[in-house]
Amino acid sequence: MISNIKDNLEVELPGIKSWNRMAVEPIQNNRNINERIINYKEWSSKENVKNMKKAAVLVCFFRRDEEYYFPLIKRPMHERNHPGQIALPGGSMDKNETLEMTALRESFEEVGIESNEVKIIGQMTPLPVPVSKYLIYPFIGTTENEPYWKLNDKEVDELILLKFNDLIKSDNGYYEDWTREDNQIRVPIFKIVNTRIWGATAAILSELIDLSKKTN
Repeated sequence: MISNIKDNLEVELPGIKSWNRMAVEPIQNNRNINERIINYKEWSSKENVKNMKKAAVLVCFFRRDEEYYFPLIKRPMHERNHPGQIALPGGSMDKNETLEMTALRESFEEVGIESNEVKIIGQMTPLPVPVSKYLIYPFIGTTENEPYWKLNDKEVDELILLKFNDLIKSDNGYYEDWTREDNQIRVPIFKIVNTRIWGATAAILSELIDLSKKTN
């Protein structure tokens, strides 16, 4: 699986094609909600992407019982953007650091992953998130051993250690119909036992699934 990811990172990334599987869609033809639904192709090509704030996240694979896992976190309800949602460890880029450094620093600050124990194997497609005006750079890394977890309770409500094969099994077209501000929307979701992943994190993980597939 890791070798497939490494190989696929060397060619054209799936990006928008992967993201669109997890894109929210309006159920009713409502102009206001249509304008607020993320159109990845449009946003990725707009000049204003250059002016979005930069952030980085880390998919950090480790092995447990011969299976690959990676950590997700549940954001606190008091957060301004995406309260209570499931996310990858990560955050905003600071001055005088690279995006890779951001992903490693934030992963240490949030869940205790030691930067010197992570081997970065590549970067996925930067994902624009218009709601929070961030351009998210997802990195993939591995550790030889499972990290010693230390949670920052100001930024993390819960640590979720997700088996990668369970994520793949959940890539089955499941969705839920939600009402937001009197608008009906259809939300694709990765549903894994008690964990439900949607939005930007789901888009990133959708690309990760595609990168893990063996190509001819």
